[in-house]
Amino acid sequence: MVFLLSLGREINYQLNMFSFLRRAHPSYTRLEHADPAHKDFFVVNWCLGNTCNYSCSYCPESLHNGSKDWIDLESIKSFVSQVQRHYGKKWRYYFVFTGGEITLYRDFIPMLEHLHERNCKVGIISNGSRSLDFWQKIRPLLDHVCLSFHPESAKADHFFAVAKLLSESVRVHLNFMMTPEHFYECYELAVKAKEMPNISIALQPLLVEFSNQMYRYTDTQKKIFDEQDALIVKHIKRTRTLESYRGRMAMVKKTGERTLRSAHQFISARENRWDGWRCHIGLEQLVVNMDGKIYRGWCAEGGEIGHVADAKIKFPRKPVLCARDHCHCNFDITATKEFR
Repeated sequence: MVFLLSLGREINYQLNMFSFLRRAHPSYTRLEHADPAHKDFFVVNWCLGNTCNYSCSYCPESLHNGSKDWIDLESIKSFVSQVQRHYGKKWRYYFVFTGGEITLYRDFIPMLEHLHERNCKVGIISNGSRSLDFWQKIRPLLDHVCLSFHPESAKADHFFAVAKLLSESVRVHLNFMMTPEHFYECYELAVKAKEMPNISIALQPLLVEFSNQMYRYTDTQKKIFDEQDALIVKHIKRTRTLESYRGRMAMVKKTGERTLRSAHQFISARENRWDGWRCHIGLEQLVVNMDGKIYRGWCAEGGEIGHVADAKIKFPRKPVLCARDHCHCNFDITATKEFR
């Protein structure tokens, strides 16, 4: 009986290992930035607070209820200096801020001014709801703006006016948050938006509470997600060169063959899984949460690194081994990954 129990456990272990290896050995062994220029950027993705003027049903309350105070400006300045000191001069630094609604931060403009004095690029993720006068004022301090269209709260005419104003001099990306109830409304707006030159567009599939479970989309809707490049993206006109810090990733086989895919395509295809891989979060990008805690990625793999107010932060020096059953965040997905 003991032998049979032991044999059973061994068989179960071998089956689990076979299942893991089958899952962890895709047709490629490396995920890298498709655009070589993206390899030059060290990116800090920073959720500065959770105050927001929207309260979308698909957004966790903790991201918009205003329960956290904003990080103070002096802590921001200290952290920026430490990042540049540790990671060195080989990088170009890009700080990307989100919230909540980041434009509501009390020291928003002084923060932007300081970062540009430090030769840092600045991007923000915003719902675009502030006035046109506000956007006109801060436009010279921005390098990239991701405007997210939230159909439960946003006014389409104002959203488009802000996008047009910014796109005249700033790189602009438009995310359409594709709730099943507003799917075709958002799709029609994205089709309209493709007539605007020098922008990029993504139809964003939504995940339930940031899990690996997508909202219930019809087969037709899933097909639109999969074919959005052909339906929308390829029709956007470019009249000038637009610099970006992250974008599509290349799935690289041992033969060197490369297949390109965007973060939202990984999520839509449910192929956003790299457990057992070595991930370069922490080596080419960091995240800071609304409490000021520093992590390699939004997955928090590898644990907390420190706090932005710490006098001395011990930054990572090697990749982290992923143990997550899925990668839910576009930013974490767009980090170099290796399976060996």
